[in-house]
Amino acid sequence: MDQRKIVLSYLLLCGFCVLGQSPHNKDLIVIAKQFLGKPYRGNMLSSGNPEQLITSQEAFDCVTFIEHSLATKISNGDPTKLVSALKHVRYVGDSVQYEKRYHYFSDAMRHLGFPLIQDPQHHSIATKDFSFLTTYLKDKSNKTVNIGLLAMRESQLKAEKFEYTSLTDLPYLLPLIQEGDLIGLVGKKDHLDFLHTAIAIKKGSKVYLLHASQERKKVVISDQTLTDYLKSHHQFIGISVFRPKFNI
Repeated sequence: MDQRKIVLSYLLLCGFCVLGQSPHNKDLIVIAKQFLGKPYRGNMLSSGNPEQLITSQEAFDCVTFIEHSLATKISNGDPTKLVSALKHVRYVGDSVQYEKRYHYFSDAMRHLGFPLIQDPQHHSIATKDFSFLTTYLKDKSNKTVNIGLLAMRESQLKAEKFEYTSLTDLPYLLPLIQEGDLIGLVGKKDHLDFLHTAIAIKKGSKVYLLHASQERKKVVISDQTLTDYLKSHHQFIGISVFRPKFNI
């Protein structure tokens, strides 16, 4: 890879988006690291209505780990404000209902106003039909959930552009990633936006993943760089990166 091209790409992007960048979210990293070693647990949230607001910080899946980290940051570590902050990052309109939950990570990022970080000259657009949830629920015959409302939201998401950086273009994106950025790992199948989520952490110029790992059964910092992690997990075709912005 021609390093001069990577540097030039970075300089071009700076002209587009530096003014919109927020400071490094190092405090988010400090918060997230407090959960290191906590066990991974799948299916953490309610499977239907009545929706239960799960606030336990004793175990996480990859998304609830990020939710709790964001909520702790938003609440400034005040336990009395954590519940309202968690509602904000997990539900549309802070309304605790199954149909109002952000079932797709890209949907949450869009509603929370976290900008997509990418090199404008090196990104891809995928066709995602966002059909995973309604297909799953129909198979389960879940009568507590309004599948029609969920299908409507999936249709809205399908109509949006789904942008990501492919593995081939990853070298152009890596210099733009800051600690505390949120990473969605894009899978090959069209029915789901991301197969995994993580928080970016840096060691020197290299990017690693701070995440609730199903493989390692706990919250960890990846041994591999982001690039090597993606190369060794063939189910991924690229990533989308979002930058948290906090109005506190």
